[in-house]
Amino acid sequence: MNQKIVSTPLTLLRNSGKRAGPVRAARHWAGLLREFARNPRDVGSIAPSSPVLSRAIASRVPHDARLIVELGPGTGPITRELLHRASPDAIVVAVEIDPTFCALLHEELPDKRLVIVNHPAEYLREIVAPYQMPVDAVVTSLPLMNFPPSLRGLIIDAIQAVVKPGGVVTGFSYSPVHTPQLMRQTFGNCRTNIVWRNIPPAFVFRSVR
Repeated sequence: MNQKIVSTPLTLLRNSGKRAGPVRAARHWAGLLREFARNPRDVGSIAPSSPVLSRAIASRVPHDARLIVELGPGTGPITRELLHRASPDAIVVAVEIDPTFCALLHEELPDKRLVIVNHPAEYLREIVAPYQMPVDAVVTSLPLMNFPPSLRGLIIDAIQAVVKPGGVVTGFSYSPVHTPQLMRQTFGNCRTNIVWRNIPPAFVFRSVR
């Protein structure tokens, strides 16, 4: 497989990533709008996840998780919360198909626990194989219902294959029906909560394998 993995330790980057809050927010909005205009199906949102939504999703990942995978991190608001909550020896693998977002993540999140992978999510088995350890949690921000059924099936199968028994699959969608229903069909369970303080309001889901 011709896999391009961006795995340079982020602590070696010259930019500290410590931008002023308004500057960072404006940059993230501009970047997301630009990429949405280029590829609305894959990006799936015109606004970054709010801090409230990001914290709600990250809080559903166990504190002792050692290997966490995030699919479709975009500009990184959920990634930031995952790193804030993760243990010192955790690994957070951010799988992002858009190279522009990968570059932004490198610049904004200088954390040695973060590995950024510029590759499609359906190759999740191959992406996590080198770690030789179970995946404790998968966090997905992918707009799964925007994808063709065949691609959606490949991604869900890959998630199911790598998450350990008792592991968590969590994320958000803008519909209370379709993605949670897909999670129930796959894992046999799914709990949802609405987060109003997001543009637009979002439904956080959580399934246990």
